Amino acid sequence: MTKLFLSIAVFSISSITMAQNESRMLSDFNALKISSAFTVELIRGNSNQVEISGVPEEFLPNLATEVTDQVLNIYAKGKIKAEKDMIIKLTFVNLDKMDISGASVLKNTEPLNFKSIELKTSGASSIDLNLKAQVFTLKSSGASSVKLKGTTQDFNLDVSGATNLKAGGLIASNVIVKASGASDLTLNATNEITGAVSGASDLKVLGSPTTNNVKTSGASSINSNENVKVNVGDSKVIVEGDDITITGVANSDIKVVNDTTKIRMGRTNVLIISDSVSITRTPKKRRNHWAGIDLGINGFVNNNGSFNLNHDISLEQTSPKKVTQFMELDYSKSWVFSLNFYEHFFKIYQHRFGLVTGLGLEYNNYELKHNVRLIEDGGAFVSNTINNFNENYTWGLVDTNVSFSKNRFKTFYINAPLLFEINTGEHKNKSFHLSAGAIFGYKFTTRMKYKYKDNGDEQKVKDNSDFNTNPFKVALTVRAGVGWLNLFATYNLTPLFESGRGPELYPFSVGVTLLGF
Repeated sequence: MTKLFLSIAVFSISSITMAQNESRMLSDFNALKISSAFTVELIRGNSNQVEISGVPEEFLPNLATEVTDQVLNIYAKGKIKAEKDMIIKLTFVNLDKMDISGASVLKNTEPLNFKSIELKTSGASSIDLNLKAQVFTLKSSGASSVKLKGTTQDFNLDVSGATNLKAGGLIASNVIVKASGASDLTLNATNEITGAVSGASDLKVLGSPTTNNVKTSGASSINSNENVKVNVGDSKVIVEGDDITITGVANSDIKVVNDTTKIRMGRTNVLIISDSVSITRTPKKRRNHWAGIDLGINGFVNNNGSFNLNHDISLEQTSPKKVTQFMELDYSKSWVFSLNFYEHFFKIYQHRFGLVTGLGLEYNNYELKHNVRLIEDGGAFVSNTINNFNENYTWGLVDTNVSFSKNRFKTFYINAPLLFEINTGEHKNKSFHLSAGAIFGYKFTTRMKYKYKDNGDEQKVKDNSDFNTNPFKVALTVRAGVGWLNLFATYNLTPLFESGRGPELYPFSVGVTLLGF
């Protein structure tokens, strides 16, 4: 029993010594940026300071609270092992802007007063604030969770991604809203609410505003009460008490049964029950098949269309420009990632035939198989006489001094497609689709990244040379699938390197769309 009490006492003393409190005085600032997974509590006061609790003393130096150009940056600059109840209490005098990212948590217990405050959230940040402001601006993206209460005269918000905004407790006189992606919003407006909701966003409006003029597109929906004014293309639905005014409607259905009114305008459906208004849009028959996130494997073929880049060693003496072995890849570590953020479909016949264009970003990672270091001025290896016109040639030198654990060749493009598309079905989730055409790309940058150990110390070296790569590319592509499933394949018609300035190699890639927009 004595040993048990002794163990408990030792554990308690250890716990007390591990959890430390530290106060830090800060210079003047008017903006806040949190970029690490910390919990921060805001307190208005007469001085600028932070009180840190729940962090062992040995890790406190790794928790940065730095003021630069009137911006307080709170971030982890090293490893931090903290307790679950770790918290940073921030006392401030003036604050105009806040930028919260990552998995940060921002909250307050006492209401905060602001003349004008701007809040930007991203990543998986979590916000829970009680405030009073004349002007409140919110910009939120990613999977942010935002809970607001209090009062404001003007509430301006721009949300995207999968933002979850619960602002029913924030009473605003005037609201301007812009929502996209799969955002879920609850707002409280007493005078006027205007703006646009797109994508698969859901908007719920409380407060019975006098003017409710929010445009919808995509699969978005709006739920409101009492007075509402909705614009859908050229059509307008205005509900004021028991009066319903519909203008600019063609080929529409209107059905009134007792206190229930149903209105259909194209893909837009309005359901009015007593004082409640619900607006939904029927899903499209066609999905986007370019816009989304693509992931696949990539590689090279030579001018004969062969995947085999190996060759006889004598080729380096007889025809060095045909040497491609130094560009052989480890396909298990070579991949392509594309973020195609915009798509437009030009109808030829309904949703079944059409042309597709858009924009996207493409990132290629090629893992070189051999222990080579690329140089862009290797003309001496392929030409007997060197001058200003032939000294630039991409060549691979075997490095005998170090052994690379990573040996990566990277390219980054902005792309624009031109595709002909066919859709066979009547439902976007069951329809087979096939598209083919060309992708036109402009190269932003090229880079080699090496990783190795030197005397036991890990070294990372980046070479941002151009490596004589083509600034533009034209690639053939095919994309096919059913519903949300989309497979793609591409083959470049333009070689990786400029003519005569590197081995003649043609990139290709195959993969799947992980997330369609």
